[in-house]
Amino acid sequence: MTHADLFGTSRARYLGPLDGDGVLCVGNAAECDHYTEDGAVRVPWGRKPRPEDLARVRSLALCPTEAQLRKAVLPAYLPDLVNLESLTLPAPLVTHLTSPALRSLVIGNAGGEVPAAPLAGTAVPALRALMWVTSYTTPRLSQVVDPLPPLEFLRTPVSGDAAVLRRLEELPSLRHLELEHLRNADVVDHLAAPLRVLEISGTGRDFPLARIAAIPTLHSLRLNGIRAEIDCTVFTALPGLAQLTVLNSKRITNVGALLDCPSLTDLVVVDCGNPFGADDRARFRSHGFARLGIDHA
Repeated sequence: MTHADLFGTSRARYLGPLDGDGVLCVGNAAECDHYTEDGAVRVPWGRKPRPEDLARVRSLALCPTEAQLRKAVLPAYLPDLVNLESLTLPAPLVTHLTSPALRSLVIGNAGGEVPAAPLAGTAVPALRALMWVTSYTTPRLSQVVDPLPPLEFLRTPVSGDAAVLRRLEELPSLRHLELEHLRNADVVDHLAAPLRVLEISGTGRDFPLARIAAIPTLHSLRLNGIRAEIDCTVFTALPGLAQLTVLNSKRITNVGALLDCPSLTDLVVVDCGNPFGADDRARFRSHGFARLGIDHA
């Protein structure tokens, strides 16, 4: 049986191109290191690409130092990147962004800065993928992009903020959703989209995991840091679930029910308190999964 990473493939489709030809990183060598290792071309901050390269850039990562970021100025040549599809930048730079053709936007927040004003969704009308990455509980999603364009991919922290979840009700176009620091909020109550890919991380002990059964369109599910009980019988209610990854979650029960999931071919369970007994492991290994990773469960 052939293994296909549905989660990774979906991410790459919405967020790419992230490596290969046409990827540009702007910043110093240290900031751009992980991009250039994957083949990106680096341009120092304050300089611009060669004129003959402007039309080749499909993906751009802006990596200013803290001192450069305090000026919060986008590169003047940005409108000249006529084939730009994917942009990565820190939160303070989003305010003045305008890019009619941009499809993917990754916004980082390493220092907890609040943008002077949120990016208007109308400034990026073609945007279909938004990844908002922060280790801070603020700023909220609405302080970063508002209103949201009709996204198909969204990654955002929630931190128990019901206002963030209410934004999901405005996005019937969503197909891939990643939620961090969800706590005990019932995300299903706010979904208006037939999700295919879902990641949930950082819940409380009372998170209603059983409600996932109300998303029958799921193909790939990733659970990380789930403090609530994960009763595996819930997954049998997902007829199309082909990929399940569970990480750092210590309250897994009824693992045998996973063998009754009609479409499940890819199962990875890591650092979850060893919910599989010796008999379970033997049955799972003989089941014929395309990928099975339970040795470090």
